[in-house]
Amino acid sequence: MKRALLLLLFSCSGCFLWTSATQGEQMRADIDSVKTEVKKEQETAAAERQKMANETAARAKALQDALDQLGRAARKSGADLAVDLEKAQNEIASLRGTLEVIQHRLDAIEKTQADQQKGLDAVNQFVAQRQKELDRAEHPTDRMGIYNLARQKLDQGQMQRARELLQDFLARHPKDELSANAQYWLAETYYAEKRWNDAIVEFQKVIKEHKSSDKVPDALVKIGMCFQAQGDCKNAELFYEEVAQSHRASPAAKIAREKSAECRKAGKGPK
Repeated sequence: MKRALLLLLFSCSGCFLWTSATQGEQMRADIDSVKTEVKKEQETAAAERQKMANETAARAKALQDALDQLGRAARKSGADLAVDLEKAQNEIASLRGTLEVIQHRLDAIEKTQADQQKGLDAVNQFVAQRQKELDRAEHPTDRMGIYNLARQKLDQGQMQRARELLQDFLARHPKDELSANAQYWLAETYYAEKRWNDAIVEFQKVIKEHKSSDKVPDALVKIGMCFQAQGDCKNAELFYEEVAQSHRASPAAKIAREKSAECRKAGKGPK
């Protein structure tokens, strides 16, 4: 296993200069395969450890039984006592030897697990470094390239990566015609992760900094939904009402009315 980890690390040591998207995906697949193998070996080792623990407990019980037998033997006399005592002593000696073997095996398992964890840590470190290299390799510098890649990552559920790209877009092009959209999608990355308060902060920037954008009604609805998700329908209703009144012709108005109805229905439920 350690050899497989080292092969993975050194075979890719020259890959950091440049990697195509296809090669990058293959690299991620190889890394996932190694991590899966490490996990399986750790599970196997854990199972073996449990087995040893169970065996140790059984041996301990047998040892206690032998001691009990000694106690019973003590109540006997003459030849029977001598025979039983010798038998019990032999059993105790055998059990102690077995326990020593089990302990040795347990120590070996612990060492194996420690080595595997070191290998897994090395893989994780390699994955993190490799991911940074892959991200840099596929990070465009033109405005549409950054924006389109951000939307692609968002659609793929890669929220952290999408967020980095959108933040980069806004830092480079704060007054661009797409900046309102970029700000809205940045807020969506937090919403998708159920980070409601962070999402509210970013959606508010759409409303304050891009007042004429057609994303404003959507941002208002999403702020209401963030409050509603936290059980705060009182504040949610304020934003739904704002959309219904000030943006009644927008598609977001229909969603606002539906969400407002959900809040009212929830408020009439059993307390």
